[in-house]
Amino acid sequence: MTAPPTAAVSEWQDLVPYLRADDGRWHNLAAGMPMQNPSLAELARHAYRTVVERPDFPDRIGRYHDVMGDGELRERLAALYGNHFGLPLSRDNVLVTPGAQAAFHHLSAHVAGQGRRIVFAGPEYPGYRTHPAARYDMLLPEIRDVGPHEFRYLPPRGALGPDVGAVVLSRPGNPTGSVVPDAHLEELARECAAVGALLVVDNAYGPILPGLAFGEPGLPWGDNVVLVQSFSKASLAGERLGFVLAAEPVLRTLAEYQARAVVFPPQVIQLVAAELLSDDRYTALCAGPLRASVRERHRLVRGLLEDLLTVEFAVHCLDGGQFQWVCLPGLPGSTAELFPVLADAGVLVAPSAPFYLPQLREDPHARRCLRIGVTAPRPALERGVEIFAEVANAHG
Repeated sequence: MTAPPTAAVSEWQDLVPYLRADDGRWHNLAAGMPMQNPSLAELARHAYRTVVERPDFPDRIGRYHDVMGDGELRERLAALYGNHFGLPLSRDNVLVTPGAQAAFHHLSAHVAGQGRRIVFAGPEYPGYRTHPAARYDMLLPEIRDVGPHEFRYLPPRGALGPDVGAVVLSRPGNPTGSVVPDAHLEELARECAAVGALLVVDNAYGPILPGLAFGEPGLPWGDNVVLVQSFSKASLAGERLGFVLAAEPVLRTLAEYQARAVVFPPQVIQLVAAELLSDDRYTALCAGPLRASVRERHRLVRGLLEDLLTVEFAVHCLDGGQFQWVCLPGLPGSTAELFPVLADAGVLVAPSAPFYLPQLREDPHARRCLRIGVTAPRPALERGVEIFAEVANAHG
């Protein structure tokens, strides 16, 4: 029996089944699977052994714990981020969550309860839109040409009203890899404060963990700033461990929502994370070999695109993260429509439409961009980009 034809993809839920496709039918460049690092994996293995052999291990796993998270881990995270960025952090500024995604659901519930909007600057990760009662809105970004075949997105300024409860952005961006400059982000934080809104920054790819920004961006701070961090891209993706850095009143509110859903986050992985942060080996591996391997993959993909594409194209600046964002301005249709053509040719990419809200999907960038993940095995990555270029050259 032949497989049914692949359909066009416009909604995130249409794309999700393809993100973990690994049956050999496709070169999967749509996925965002974190890159593996053997040294980080071995360090994690050692940390698990150390934790299990601790005399207090039975007590630590046999008791209920604080909804805010393990105290030792919170102390170490506060010291790590406070010392590195010069932020006034204590354990009271840290909330541990069962994955960073949970924090966005809690934030959505909070803002929905206020009757206010949550605003994104497109394109942005669709997984933030989790709460059925929340009102999500999206603004188109400023687009700046910065060189041959290269552009940059920036969140628009002066566009927030009093009904906005939060502005959410990823940094480095998913899907674009954009790192909003510090000064622009600080200005956005002030604009949010002026209307009583939270600025929520997802640093799942950013410093310190996992450190996949290629520069050294700072972090904003203020009573209305919420920084969402994750261990997932630092070789612990399967353990679903995240944390939030924010002012105490904000964290207390988020903790109340968390307590309703999970009571407290799992304990063993928190002990392991605290052990990993007991010295600087873990963070050094993130900042060194892990970041270098991801940067090398970005350079590989960029070089292949420049060598193989004969049609007009542009890419977002290489600021960091695991994805390259490619624009095909001359494409006669949309990348949502190109998706099944590419899939039939043997490669999966993520078209731009799911990263925009429906009312913005006729925007040129919403129609003619796509996301390429750089973390697939190198042979699949190289062949996948070659197939993509062949199809793009033939269609636009």
